[in-house]
This record gives sequence, structure tokens and C-alpha cells, in this order.
Amino acid sequence: MEKLSYTKIAQVLADTRQVLLSVTEERDKLATENSLMFRRMESEKLASQMHDKGVRLELEHDELVGELEKAAEDGRLPVIQEAVDMVAPNMGLTGTLISDEMTGGGEDALTSFILGNVG
Repeated sequence: MEKLSYTKIAQVLADTRQVLLSVTEERDKLATENSLMFRRMESEKLASQMHDKGVRLELEHDELVGELEKAAEDGRLPVIQEAVDMVAPNMGLTGTLISDEMTGGGEDALTSFILGNVG
């Protein structure tokens, strides 16, 4: 085997150090990008769930995603997700709940209510 000189060993160690620093920097950059992309995807998913359940309909989807990303940055996204999971479907009811018609066997609304035919 050929003996390596101290200068060659020093050069290899210096090159190795530079390569390791470069790889570490690239890894950290990709980890940051991955966490930002994951946070964006989770915010979009939660925004869709919220709109499906009728929550925060006054905001457009992109605006809501932006708000949720800020909340995720503060660490509040899991709490918001849990709250949305507790919301019943279709909380933003769009139909009418009360009918102005007199139904049932009463002459007025009170009699109809007592008879069990709420209009």
C-alpha cells in the first residue's frame, strides 16, 4: 500500500468538511421547504373542511388558507382542527327553517304549536 502524506490527508479532510457543510445546508433548506409545504397543505385541507361545514364562509378559500397558515405558524392549527372536527355538518344552513304558512289543526300559531304541527 502506498503511504499518504500528511498534506494529502489534510486536503481530504478539508474537502470532506466542505462537502459535509454543503450537504447539511441543502438538507436544512429542504427541511424548511418541506415544513412550509406541509403547513400549506394542512391549511388548505382545513379550510376546505371549514367551508364544507359552513364555517367562516365570509372569507374566500385563499384568504382562509392565509389565516390558517398564520395560525399554524403560531402553533394553533391543531386546536382549530379539533374545533372544526366538533362542528356538525352544514352549520351554515342555507334553507329556510320557518314556514309562514299555517299548518295543522289550529286557528292560530299557538294552537298549531300545541297540537304538534310547528310551521
